[in-house]
Amino acid sequence: MLHQFWKPKQFPQLFYSLLLLSIAACTNNAGNSGVVVETGRLPDSIAEGKKMFEATCVRCHGMDGSGLTGPSLKRPKLKHVTDLASFTNVVTMGIAGTGMPGNWAYSNEDCRQLYAYINTIKKQEKEPLKGDPAAGRLVYQNSGCANCHLMYGEGNSIGPELTEIGAIRNTAYLHQAIVDPDATFPESTDPDNGYGFSLYLSVKVATSDGQTITGLRINEDTYTIQLKDTANNYYSFNKDELVSIEKQYGHSVMPSYKTKLSAQEIDNLIAFLHKAGNP
Repeated sequence: MLHQFWKPKQFPQLFYSLLLLSIAACTNNAGNSGVVVETGRLPDSIAEGKKMFEATCVRCHGMDGSGLTGPSLKRPKLKHVTDLASFTNVVTMGIAGTGMPGNWAYSNEDCRQLYAYINTIKKQEKEPLKGDPAAGRLVYQNSGCANCHLMYGEGNSIGPELTEIGAIRNTAYLHQAIVDPDATFPESTDPDNGYGFSLYLSVKVATSDGQTITGLRINEDTYTIQLKDTANNYYSFNKDELVSIEKQYGHSVMPSYKTKLSAQEIDNLIAFLHKAGNP
């Protein structure tokens, strides 16, 4: 089988070098989640699965599995995984249309060990919520979030859709997005379509006929750039016909709600968003 062609055991020096580099790179991400899974004395299969998780999964799912750019794994049920067979398929083939890539290097035994460790994460305590989801729904409605966000088929699609936001972002990420949206932009996790590409980046262009247009970058290549403004108008420009292109990194079109909402209202809103995708 194709995914059995290469195993870590066949190239131990290369594998463990990559493992060390991955763990070092993930140390920074641990600060985002704020929690580190205790190893203790785990059964061999789980311990081996933990090593593989730390080597290849933490960049998207976080050191403790509570999610970063990828969804939290601390849930009783995973959307695409019902048993070992479906888990092996996800690991080796990936999930089309998402940032989950396939990893043909893992054998069936590797997947079994990784599955054993993922099951320990699923059983760990969920993130504690400070707020009330029902009160958070009112905050969402009264704050006009639907003017920019689509949720359960209602609202506008200027910003990210929020229907399943709780399944793909942890509460720390949601808090930062609400109080300091300029801090970071979500990145594309689609390996076939601009992995790492900053999403929802505001761009201001000046045209040769004197117009100035500001919008969110939808797509860009070497020669062209496509924008969408807050009125949902779409534009496409040839770069060599523009007078200037200003990419406004560090400036989100979403305003900060740090002073617009009380701390309790923010906690309630986070609780409401966390429920989305986590029934």
